[in-house]
Amino acid sequence: MIRTFRELRRSDLPDAPLLKKPKGKKTSVKYYDLITAFDIETTHDKQTMQAYMYVWQFQIGEDLTIIGRDWKEFLQLTWLLQEAYPDGTLVCFDHNLSYEFEWLKSVLPITDVFAMDTRKVLRFRSANLEFRCSYLHSNMSLDKFLETMGVKNKKIHGFDYSKTRYPWTRLSPDEMEYICNDVIGLVQAIKTELKKDGDDLYTQPLTSTGYARRIAKKTLGKYRRFIQECLPDLEVFGMLRNAFRGGNTHANRWNSNRIMMKAKGKDISSAYPYQILVKPMPWKFKKVDPADFEYYYFKRKKACLMRVYLQNVKLRDQAWGCPYIPRHKCFYVQNAEYDNGRILSADALVIYLTEIDFEIILQEYDFDYEVEILYVANKRLLPKEFRQEVLRQYRDKTMLKGVDDYLYGKRKNVLNANFGMMVQNPCKGEIIFKDGVLQESPTSDEELIEEYHKTGWLPYQWGVWVTAYARQHLERGLQLIDPWDFIYSDTDSIKYLGDYEDAFDKLNAELKDPELSAVDPKGKIHYMGLFEDDGYYPRFKTMGAKKYCYEDESGKLHVTISGVGKREGAEELGKLENFKEGFVFRRAGGTESRYNDDPPVKEIIRHGRVIPIISNIYIQDSTYTLSLTTEYRRLLNYLMTSDISKTIYMQDYYEEYSA
Repeated sequence: MIRTFRELRRSDLPDAPLLKKPKGKKTSVKYYDLITAFDIETTHDKQTMQAYMYVWQFQIGEDLTIIGRDWKEFLQLTWLLQEAYPDGTLVCFDHNLSYEFEWLKSVLPITDVFAMDTRKVLRFRSANLEFRCSYLHSNMSLDKFLETMGVKNKKIHGFDYSKTRYPWTRLSPDEMEYICNDVIGLVQAIKTELKKDGDDLYTQPLTSTGYARRIAKKTLGKYRRFIQECLPDLEVFGMLRNAFRGGNTHANRWNSNRIMMKAKGKDISSAYPYQILVKPMPWKFKKVDPADFEYYYFKRKKACLMRVYLQNVKLRDQAWGCPYIPRHKCFYVQNAEYDNGRILSADALVIYLTEIDFEIILQEYDFDYEVEILYVANKRLLPKEFRQEVLRQYRDKTMLKGVDDYLYGKRKNVLNANFGMMVQNPCKGEIIFKDGVLQESPTSDEELIEEYHKTGWLPYQWGVWVTAYARQHLERGLQLIDPWDFIYSDTDSIKYLGDYEDAFDKLNAELKDPELSAVDPKGKIHYMGLFEDDGYYPRFKTMGAKKYCYEDESGKLHVTISGVGKREGAEELGKLENFKEGFVFRRAGGTESRYNDDPPVKEIIRHGRVIPIISNIYIQDSTYTLSLTTEYRRLLNYLMTSDISKTIYMQDYYEEYSA
């Protein structure tokens, strides 16, 4: 049933009972057993660079869709809902709450905002409505979420967002179907998910990571007291934040900006879960004399967290294409040479490291060093119950692939979230809503650490070491490949030239562990941590980290560029030869948002009618231009003009160089 707000009657609203609060749930909120959803459609006015809402949709249960054309009507609806449901709270899902929040904060009285960042709203309340972000909850686009849940009202495509519409514009039947379908499908998806997971509006996690957090808290419960003793103090936490880095993503300077031929790929199976299961992690840190570093590192095999002063730094092999030391993690650098953000050589630098990072640097570079600050910790495997749960999730995921898309996706998300929750900053300041703006609360570092020690249940150092171990694991694969054959790496994958199957087979035989395996529905056994085939690329080209394209064996073009849509980018690029400096992605360049928290204009007049302007987000098409930094271009030019005999060898594998 679809009703405009003006047609709506109190009798149209469905009755709903209050949910029974789960035993032990510490909350005074009473929820109605009724799912609602909200969405708006907007037009972006190029003349003023402001945006306005021209229609809103509010779904109550699966059977009632309410349509309104201005904010006054929506405010009146909230008053009606307060009268109709006076004894509790209605939960309203919105599949991009951060976007709608920019409007709603000027319309509704807002309280209890829970935000992950100053522009990322997870939940807030207004009277008896509790808005929740279903996008952050599902970590999927609305299209994917509805498809995964297998709902009746799936996402409809083909809506023309570029068309200018006003609050008085008559909407066609197709347009009405589109806007209604989104909120109807969202209610169906949430209802389906709750049923499949055995959750209700009390127990449903707010984020996709929350599912893994819920399981992990339970499995680690009996270790809580000991874990809290291992939580880092303020100095250690600061060092951990400085030592933390993500995956090792880099393009080989010798092979960058060329079309490479006959490239191959390897991908590490379940790279992060593997480290969680097999590697010993640091527990409680203590400060020791930095002069004793070699004793603790070489003899005692302790976990080491340190600030190190390196001098006379240079690569052992000048052909090495994936230098490990990142420029952005150094706190002082003197007279350095760079390879697209990586240190090739330096007279001196200061950096925070784990012992794993130090080992990799020791393998790649010659240098003198002095440890300035040193903390050490015993290393041991994570609790058995937690590791068993992670392994179960891996096996369930593998067994469900192609059998149950919903459960497969859920298990996969939970498995990956085990790492995600480890690297979330546990001492992030609270985001508060004040004077109409989301802002960080003025909380001191000491207060944040104190709160972490009261409520924390996961040592942040585990996440730091998991990523370090993962980079070391990738390094083992990189070291198998001749430096001239390496093309590109990204966290858990390697692109390269030549035949290294025997070398990878030998390494995989060493890594293969029957205890860390799973069987898929076809009876095939999969092992965690192995370097598996990830494709053959007749032609491949990279211009740096997160910037590459290739043709697969069928000749189809694929594009991976941060900020450019994969499918649209490949279509717009047309052919691999166009992947070079100066090419502009227009259709695939995405959009950029301008936040108008305090609009300079309060109204605009169109066709003789007034449109009120409140806080809004103006979205405009963006472009992306392929480019190289001046520094990187200079390096690539130098490498091509230098008298290096090895470059002759490359003629069998590349078609062009475009500097």
